[in-house]
Amino acid sequence: MDEFLFFLLLILVPILIIGIPILLTFWIYRILRKKGINSKWRILVFLPIFIVGYFVYDAFYPSAEFYKEDFKEVTGIELQKNSEFEYKTAGYPDIHGDYTSVSIIEIGTEFYKKLQSDLTENGLTENGLTIGCKEMDNAKLKMNGLKIEREFSKENEDKFYYVAFLSDKKTVLVQRSSH
Repeated sequence: MDEFLFFLLLILVPILIIGIPILLTFWIYRILRKKGINSKWRILVFLPIFIVGYFVYDAFYPSAEFYKEDFKEVTGIELQKNSEFEYKTAGYPDIHGDYTSVSIIEIGTEFYKKLQSDLTENGLTENGLTIGCKEMDNAKLKMNGLKIEREFSKENEDKFYYVAFLSDKKTVLVQRSSH
């Protein structure tokens, strides 16, 4: 019985998430058309679809702010404003909210040097432990020939944090995984 309810929810939730905005849009459009509202204003009826579309897009392609928060969680330090994301990817959260995010960030040479000492103060150890995942494999393909020089990691309850310092002395690879 529980499996039946699970599969029923698995089917109904996407239908509701997509279907309600479409029905709402159709309903508002019909009301505006019957009242003779100018066709320029009828474009507003598509607002529910645009809003849901934005949230769906943001769920699959998180913003840079998402990766900045992960950087702060992993390192315990705010990411500098002049940092640039060379590559970023994240897995979609599972039913428990667990996900993996990986990013390659150019942080500059001064912050690069400072970060190495700050990581040990925040509990990360230089032990070379990694957790393999497709996100990390994809990120390693995007390193443009750079090599990993130092690796720091930390296991925190059900989360794993990893920071790798790359050979150009200004770029880091950051992974946050929960399991």
